[in-house]
Order: sequence, then C-alpha cells, then structure tokens
Amino acid sequence: MVALKVRRWTIEAQSLFSAPLAAADAASPHTRRLAWLDALRGLAAMVVVFEHALKPLWPEARLPIKAVFDPGWYGVLVFFLVSGYIVPASLERRGSVRAFWISRFFRLWPLFSVCVAGMVLLTAVGWDGMHIWWGSRPVALALAHASMLQNLMYVPNLVNVLWTLSYEMAFYLLLTAMFTLGVHRRSTAAALTFAAAAVLGAGCCR
Repeated sequence: MVALKVRRWTIEAQSLFSAPLAAADAASPHTRRLAWLDALRGLAAMVVVFEHALKPLWPEARLPIKAVFDPGWYGVLVFFLVSGYIVPASLERRGSVRAFWISRFFRLWPLFSVCVAGMVLLTAVGWDGMHIWWGSRPVALALAHASMLQNLMYVPNLVNVLWTLSYEMAFYLLLTAMFTLGVHRRSTAAALTFAAAAVLGAGCCR
C-alpha cells in the first residue's frame, strides 16, 4: 500500500513539473524568433542614443563618424523595419483592434507624457524656450501632440526627437485600417502594392 502511494505521488510530481516544461518547449520557437527581433530593436534604439549623445559628450568625433556612418538614420530605419514585422504580428495574435490600441496606449502615452512634462518643467525654469507658436496657438499644438501626429500636421515638436512618433502613429492607423478591412489576409498582394507605390513615389519625387 505504501509503495503504491509513493508511486502515485511520484507520477503526480512528474506531471506537475513536466507540464510547464512542455508548455515552455512548445512556446520557445516563437519566443526565440521574437526575442532576437526585440534585441535588434534594442540595438537600434541604443544606436540612436549614441547619435544624440555625440554632440554634448564627444562633439569633435561627431562629424568624422557621420561622414562614414550615420548612426541616427541607421537606428531609426532598423527600428521601423523590425517594428513593421513585430507590430502586425502582435495585432494578429490578439485578434482585436480594441486590445491592440489599449496596449499601444499604455506603451506610448505614459512615457510620452513624462517627456512632455519634463520639457515643460525645463522651460519653466528657464533651461530652454518653446516655439513661438505655443504662445499664439497653444490649443492646436496641444491637440496635435495628444494625437502624436504633430510632425505630419506640420506642427513644431515640443521635443525634437518626438518626430518619429508621428510616423509610428500613422503606421498604427494604417495597420488598423488594413486589419479591419481584412487586407492582412492578402499580405503578399498588399506588400507588393505598397512596394510598387513606394518605388513610384520615390521616382516622382526625384
């Protein structure tokens, strides 16, 4: 009887510990795929930080480095390219536009608000001045920044580096429209269409 109980406890313990391990093994390929992309995005962000740190910390090296390699544009383009894969995958995995936008809100707006509040505080203590438009049309500028589309609305950024958020927000809106209309189910045709439009647009702008 004791031997049977011990055997039963052993089997239960094995099942208890093997189930999470099996689930982790099943999820690991997808996790690994996104992990290296997240790492690439992190590297791109650090390159952008390096670009902005050059002028105040190492100004004499800024121009020689940028003559060979432009870290700022490299970081921004890599970040956008990787996001172009990760963000649609996130929306498809959730399967809900509402859940997607809730996630975007809590990912972007809190830190955005801290950045804006910090800039306002620095301006109040005299560290820097705001664009003249903030004195003549503050409501329009505030609404443009609240939408994070200020750069596309030709509104001066409160903080210069916020310009990337406008293009990120435009991408989210385009992605939402594509998902709502079911275009993501024909991703190959959509990708070829956008690529052709980009090539034609680049040719027309030359």
